[in-house]
Amino acid sequence: MNRLVSESRQSRAWLLPAVLFTFLSTYLLASQASAETGDHHQAYLDALDTVMTAQTRIDGEMTRISNGTVAHYDFLQHEHIELLRHASALRHPPTQMSASARDSVIAHADALLMAAESLELVIADYLRAEAQLSGAVSNTLDLLAAQSDQGLANSELSHLQELAHAATDFRRGNTAETREVLYAAFDKVASLDIGQTWQNELSVQGYLVRNNSAEAASGPSKLAMAGITPLAEQLREAYLAAMTLQGS
Repeated sequence: MNRLVSESRQSRAWLLPAVLFTFLSTYLLASQASAETGDHHQAYLDALDTVMTAQTRIDGEMTRISNGTVAHYDFLQHEHIELLRHASALRHPPTQMSASARDSVIAHADALLMAAESLELVIADYLRAEAQLSGAVSNTLDLLAAQSDQGLANSELSHLQELAHAATDFRRGNTAETREVLYAAFDKVASLDIGQTWQNELSVQGYLVRNNSAEAASGPSKLAMAGITPLAEQLREAYLAAMTLQGS
């Protein structure tokens, strides 16, 4: 009898730590899962914030390139890479939501990523046009500076000065107005009887300006047409709705 009582006590002694260990393990795992879900949720919101402002940042970098604030394209390319990185991450929302809601969120994220990827061609065309345009304007100003004013009439000098002013204004801002003024200034100088070699070189620069100015100017509008911001807003709405359903 005493042996049975002793065995019963020993069993209870072993059982209590085992139950306590199981409870603590379950609690810790649940706490860890909850923390991971919270971290994932916050990281997802942070990525959404990044992509929702990406279009504005890319547009700003296009403007800085166009007006000569920056002389290279690294910042623009960096902003596009950041958009791609965060848009790709948004295809992986937290798993603690219904399958249908998660599928909807992922579908919105896929659409956003496709739009972000489509900007690669938009940005490439823009940078190609800007590079040709910048070189042509610089070469035009160099040709004008190298042209001697000896033997030129006042009207001819006036046309050369007009082209220099027009090229300088255009460099500060590629608008419909500055383009038309620059085109007209090129035409006036083309009618002058100045050295053929010089005129030929200037004609090439005028061609490059005409051939690339509109393409460069259209970069921001093509960026807007990709719809990055609206798609990010739609994804945010779908995600928050899914998380609300999960919590209800």
